[in-house]
Amino acid sequence: MLRENGLKRQVGPDSPQGDKKRRRSLGIYYTPHTAAGILARWAIRRRTDTVLEPSFGGCALLGAAVERLRHLGSNEPAAQLRGFDVDKGAFGYLNRLLGIAFPGDAHFSRGDFLLADPEQPGKSVSAIIANPPFVSWHRMNDQQRDVVRRWRSRYSPEFPMTASLWAYFLLHATHFVAAGGRLAFVLPASAITADYAKSVLQIFRRRFKSVDLFRLNEQLFIQEGAQERAVLLLAENRQAVDCPSSTLRDHAVGSLVDLESAVGLLSTEEPSDPSIDSPHAALETLGRQGNLCAVGDVARVNIGEVVGDTRFFVKTVSEWESIGHDARAYLPLLSGSRQISGVRLTSRDVRSSYSAIPRLLSLPRRRVSKRLQFYLNAYPVEARRNNATFAKRNPWYAVSYDDTAKAFVGSLSHDAPRIVLNIAEISCANGLYKLSPLRDSIWRPVLAAAALSTVTQLSAEIHARARGSGALKLEPSDVRRLALPSSYLELEASEGRRLVERVDQLLRSGEKEAAVRIVDESLLIARGVVSPRDLRILRDQLNRMRQLRLRRTR
Repeated sequence: MLRENGLKRQVGPDSPQGDKKRRRSLGIYYTPHTAAGILARWAIRRRTDTVLEPSFGGCALLGAAVERLRHLGSNEPAAQLRGFDVDKGAFGYLNRLLGIAFPGDAHFSRGDFLLADPEQPGKSVSAIIANPPFVSWHRMNDQQRDVVRRWRSRYSPEFPMTASLWAYFLLHATHFVAAGGRLAFVLPASAITADYAKSVLQIFRRRFKSVDLFRLNEQLFIQEGAQERAVLLLAENRQAVDCPSSTLRDHAVGSLVDLESAVGLLSTEEPSDPSIDSPHAALETLGRQGNLCAVGDVARVNIGEVVGDTRFFVKTVSEWESIGHDARAYLPLLSGSRQISGVRLTSRDVRSSYSAIPRLLSLPRRRVSKRLQFYLNAYPVEARRNNATFAKRNPWYAVSYDDTAKAFVGSLSHDAPRIVLNIAEISCANGLYKLSPLRDSIWRPVLAAAALSTVTQLSAEIHARARGSGALKLEPSDVRRLALPSSYLELEASEGRRLVERVDQLLRSGEKEAAVRIVDESLLIARGVVSPRDLRILRDQLNRMRQLRLRRTR
């Protein structure tokens, strides 16, 4: 259900109480809410399922399990959860999520999962969802190595002691899954590449009838500063006794959306909340709740410079130089969104020798050099007389240049409109629009990141017009109506800067899906604007609208 502003969940990676240095020493990388939802939906099939998280950390997976169990009809989902964690901070998250104080609940233990005895009554569960510690042998502390030695003395595994901690968690977890149960783990790339991984997976495969590995190209823990790619392991139908190795299927998927499709989740879940049955209704509901604002609420929208003949007045640096003009004397002019891949247009982007930003021939009204006068005189006289733009200028070649806009947004895009901050303080052509702060309003640059959100992209599909090529055409009035998550206004300036910088880096690296996910996590999920499940529905609606638009225009 879409959540009111006041219901803001403070668990998971965005909590200000997180200590990243401490977490990394423990190998803790909190699971993004979107990924947690996918694992929970796949692993939890019945309202009576019991669920174990062997290192629950920020409680993202437990939170997703609660949501999934409630969706399936469970009245007391908290009673169906089990968990372990060595980190005292994890129990603060647990208390905020479930209202459980520690000590006092037998279902949750502060201690190392590897020392837990699966033979004790009531320990087996029907589903395990986990994001185990990512700690290699050489980074383990003395206590972790001691636990590993004790575990090995009990089970005598067929792989070297120098295996990373995830391998021990994975195999120990298999002893807690009831016959017929399922297991879903987030693992590092070493689950496929490490020398010992083959032996670990060989043992694992004897215990489940079906095993799938999904190699995720999207950087799952990008918010935590981890660059490593993740692997998701999904295993179902736990065998009562070990059997010959099952077939292990290896898949490569680009993003979490692709993963949802690959495991059949997008088609199996329909919205239960009538307010999100359609994109229009979803945005209207969010707007009534005060969770959205429009671009026009915070910025003026004006067209860029009307050049009159772009080919004549605007050329790349190399083109000007090839006809004998020194392009350094000309003014940079952004003429297309594709000339910058991020959300920040900086002076470095303009000055770079590889810059795609062209230069505008902007001449003084008097004292034009002979070389430039010769270039101007080459323009056909009849074409000059018939050009309505030239007729409005005196002299005809005096193109305006206003570099005061705070940001630009393209009028045409095939995917989604992107707001680019004008840090370089240049101007743009009329293929883009200029955004400037409204009088008495505070300009927040994080608006550029907020505009990547799923709700903004959905808003663009609703308000823009589809052209014959399938591109979205935005008029100034459409730009003003674009919806933004109003939670961006609540961010501290430093937090907003970090979000913009991270998003800019990701877009420049071609990681658009990861950039959108970070914005959604930061401004929609962590701020309690929508639940992870509702966000999945909104993303599905966006994908369907986009695909339908492109099919209609082919």
